[in-house]
Amino acid sequence: MKPKMKILINHPMEFLNCLFALGTDKGFLELIRDFDLEPNDKITGMLQEMKKPLSQYIQQELIYFFDASGLGFVLYKYIIFHVSSNKVTDIIELLQQENSDEFVFKMIECVCKNTLPAKGSPDYIALKGNKPGLLNLIGDTTVQDETRRDRILEAVENPEEVKQRFILLLSRFYNVGFAPFESEIRKIIEAEKPRYQLLLEEMPEMFIKQYLNLDSLEDSPGGYVLHLSFFKYVSCHAYSSYREDIADWFVLGIYSDLLFNESVAAEKQAQFFKVLSDVKRIGIIRLLSERPWFGQELAEALDISPPTVSYHIGFLQQIGVVNFTRTDNRFYYSLDRSKLLKPLEDFIRSLQQS
Repeated sequence: MKPKMKILINHPMEFLNCLFALGTDKGFLELIRDFDLEPNDKITGMLQEMKKPLSQYIQQELIYFFDASGLGFVLYKYIIFHVSSNKVTDIIELLQQENSDEFVFKMIECVCKNTLPAKGSPDYIALKGNKPGLLNLIGDTTVQDETRRDRILEAVENPEEVKQRFILLLSRFYNVGFAPFESEIRKIIEAEKPRYQLLLEEMPEMFIKQYLNLDSLEDSPGGYVLHLSFFKYVSCHAYSSYREDIADWFVLGIYSDLLFNESVAAEKQAQFFKVLSDVKRIGIIRLLSERPWFGQELAEALDISPPTVSYHIGFLQQIGVVNFTRTDNRFYYSLDRSKLLKPLEDFIRSLQQS
């Protein structure tokens, strides 16, 4: 039985990816260049135009919530649990109706995954709205940088203010930045969608291995959603619902097929060694050689942020040495030793034969 997967264009998810692209500023374009690709004029031009009408305050808020240390990642929780809401304004309305303490608690769930009590347990329930308890929880949590800790502490101390700041940012940016380009963005994605749809339908195993970096997808009652993204640009990111009845999401950059263009053996070898030439990626490989790890664990062990882990994992998946699987409602990364060793053995063999 093939896993259920629906390819769609979800405007709120694309809005989220756009916010990250602007919040990380030049870092976003560098991520694309690290794949040995040059961002096309469409994306660089659109980001520049979106930024022009924003006040200095909104630009600062973009960085605050959506840079590497930001807490804007919480927005995905409202998106994947309301897949039928395909309007950004609907998601903003959900946020406006949300209790501010519940909103901040969702942020804490993103930051303190490893130190939270079991979901639904009395200790877990008792934390909601319990400011001293939340401050203690944050104090007991290993974070990757003090900026992120400071921001989550500020959210606990001032939940309503942080919620209103977040809503103001989303509302203002949507109205003057994103909305004027929303139709154009959809047309760009729709133009690229047919070939991915065809690949998924005709060669599902290849699609899952090549584009999602998975050996297989297990059957899930909630199924899977694949959002094609202009602002993700290349590679894939997974968002787990951590619930059996709600779909897990994959966000795939519409130019990801550029990563799989055929090249000569020497170019492939050069790319392989280039990917391995980063100390953090070597650290990830060493840890994964011990056992499978999930993203938050890797971030804490290497003292880097979860987005940084995802960034480096993307390169390791590009050369096929890292896979991930869903176990106990978490995505675990594992090392594919054969795909790591074979290029090394081939390179050594080529030297011995020369």
